[in-house]
Amino acid sequence: MSRFSLLRKYLSLNEAISIYFKMKSGQYKGWKLKKLTHPVCLRNNPYDYATFEEVILKEEYKLPGDFKPLTIIDAGANIGLTSAYFASKYPAASIVSLEPDLENFNWLKNNVKLYGNVHPMLAGLWNQSGHLVITHTNEGNNAFRVEVLPGYQEGSIAALTVSEIMRLQNWKTVDLLKIDVEGAEKEIFEKNTDWLPKVKMIALELHDRFKPGCADAVFAATGKYNFTFYLQGENHIFVNQDM
Repeated sequence: MSRFSLLRKYLSLNEAISIYFKMKSGQYKGWKLKKLTHPVCLRNNPYDYATFEEVILKEEYKLPGDFKPLTIIDAGANIGLTSAYFASKYPAASIVSLEPDLENFNWLKNNVKLYGNVHPMLAGLWNQSGHLVITHTNEGNNAFRVEVLPGYQEGSIAALTVSEIMRLQNWKTVDLLKIDVEGAEKEIFEKNTDWLPKVKMIALELHDRFKPGCADAVFAATGKYNFTFYLQGENHIFVNQDM
């Protein structure tokens, strides 16, 4: 399917024409869409467009209509398209957006600066507090991975747990935990998961192709509690039946 056909499938004719001609002329800033409260900017590369296609066009994070989260963690926020999408759909929500890569983080800040309910943090989600370093891959700037360090090193970024974020934000529960962290979900769900029963819904992409054992860790941890799950696009949606 051509890019214009895909745009037309998910957008109005005027929007599709506008975005298509902006791309053709190399203009990837100031894209206005009815789905978003404020314009967004992308880099002219296939990775940002792939994220735009997944998050904005196909709305793979679209949640059931009766679910209106008030506390959201966007772990692996990349350039902020998912945070902008959530902030537009749930303006009453408080959103913490974690992104470990500095370049991505700067684009994230720019894309959410007009949303008063989004709080970007240069950090990565982990199973304990500490310090992380980015491992650059050949898979593009939406596929960076992180590794934990024994202590602080220049250029390292903060590792935060779900519980720490809840304490920092003074949240008693997390309504929506979105995780797209290129394999770090294995460590996040392997230990120190006492926060799980306080999370209403998890939207998570598994990356066993990068790091074997991700699915085992996630299902072992959620299986200790009353979660059900279903598939939506590339995401596993876990729903806490006790909340």
